[in-house]
Amino acid sequence: MRRSLKAVLLALASLLAACDMATPAGRAPEPPAASSAMEFRGERPCTDCLGIESWLRLDQDGATRSYRLVEHYRSAGHQRRFEEAGEWAADGDLLRLRYQGGGERVYARLAEGSLQARDSRGQPLPAAADDVMMPVNFATVR
Repeated sequence: MRRSLKAVLLALASLLAACDMATPAGRAPEPPAASSAMEFRGERPCTDCLGIESWLRLDQDGATRSYRLVEHYRSAGHQRRFEEAGEWAADGDLLRLRYQGGGERVYARLAEGSLQARDSRGQPLPAAADDVMMPVNFATVR
């Protein structure tokens, strides 16, 4: 378990370093990767459904940064699936997802490598404290 957590954190650190995230003091920034990807998954409560499962993929191909977000709203009778895609940008420890249809989602990168939903200024959302996505690694995919 401890080894897989280290591997996830190392992979996240590599991707975020390649994506111009803030570099810790005393460490030289790493050159951007030619092509890289990172995935996150999460599940959060829902007031009018059984839960919302989220999957986020961040891709970087040279200077091009794109994302795909898929959300499944689960209910007793059926599931509803929503997808969005667009461009992402790193802003310090904030990740800004700008989708093609207009609008923006903001996530903060937490110490353990997870992403938590935030408002447009990067401030915590009291109602979204459970809106956290964890990085996916090969040990967690089944």
